[in-house]
Amino acid sequence: MISLFKDPTLEQEYYRCYDKTLNEFGLPFESRFVPTTFGETHVLRFGEEGKKPLVLLHGMTMSSAMWYPNVKPFAQDRTVYAIDVMGDFGKSRPAAPLKSRQEAARWLLETLDALKLDKADLAGHSMGGFLALNFSLSCPERVSKLVLYAPAGSFHKINLKFFAKIFPALIFHSERLTDKAFIWLSGNKEPLEPAIRSLIVAAYRGAMPQLHVVPSVIPPEEFRGFAVPTLLVIGEKEVIYPAGKVAETAKSLIADLETRVIPGASHSLTMEHAGIVNEATLRFLRK
Repeated sequence: MISLFKDPTLEQEYYRCYDKTLNEFGLPFESRFVPTTFGETHVLRFGEEGKKPLVLLHGMTMSSAMWYPNVKPFAQDRTVYAIDVMGDFGKSRPAAPLKSRQEAARWLLETLDALKLDKADLAGHSMGGFLALNFSLSCPERVSKLVLYAPAGSFHKINLKFFAKIFPALIFHSERLTDKAFIWLSGNKEPLEPAIRSLIVAAYRGAMPQLHVVPSVIPPEEFRGFAVPTLLVIGEKEVIYPAGKVAETAKSLIADLETRVIPGASHSLTMEHAGIVNEATLRFLRK
């Protein structure tokens, strides 16, 4: 297996912070690993078994811990599976990096097969949104409904400022640069909540993601015949691309699309505007 961490001590500190962050969910959960060609995928399951499954894919470097403001209401209606993206921060154990959209789709397909999920609702934030859309285009028969929270790439190229903010924090392992990056992504320009901040700082201090898939603009021809009902949620103040243009492009490509633009929100909308995000998601899924 490939370790993302340069030092075993830093790796154990990250896992300690990860486990501590799980207390923020306020729910019992099951933690398990499932085998895939690309390594062992770590999955958190919340809620009663037997309900319709909802699969969550986190944003880049965030891990499944980012869903702590969202899972409790989701678990009232669904059995929720939060998956740590292979090669990104989290507890998944990569055997080899994901290097293409095709490999990313295959990894998620193998993960869902291992979980015995023949069909599920699928939601993702940022990079997780890109991976969720990529999978839905590749395997639409496996997705009941798709929810995209500020998906990276997908409908519009990413602002270069994003890379200018994030990569210095990863390369120089600076707590100050990490705070600066996430304040830039924030709609209210405030630091992350303490629990998730400690986890992110621990990751940026001593690790480098091994996910080699770059979120890109998906060619329009790939959407021909795409019929998965989709909800797109973006912030009015989104910084990685213009929210209005993304909404317009998505509408032109996805026939069965609902769009929700949240006033005052930016890229961290699932955490900072959790109430609105949760309500919009559940209303869409209950239809």
